[in-house]
Amino acid sequence: MPKIQFIDPAEARKPGFVEFQPIPVNQYQKTVKEERENFTDEELKAIYHDMALIREFETMLNLIKTKGEYNGVAYNHPGPAHLSIG
Repeated sequence: MPKIQFIDPAEARKPGFVEFQPIPVNQYQKTVKEERENFTDEELKAIYHDMALIREFETMLNLIKTKGEYNGVAYNHPGPAHLSIG
């Protein structure tokens, strides 16, 4: 936070409420055919690419955490990474 931006603790910490409209849960009811009308083939490929990339990243993190390696490369730097490399 910039030093020139003053935050008054008395104002920031005073009791209050956060109020907003209800959040819909389990409301999505479109079929694949209906959803297909909203996207081009290229957009769907880009969405799939992003999903696959995120899944692979999550898999990589899990394998490093559970097995200590990813794709045959061992990771043996316990603790904060900056302490292991610096």
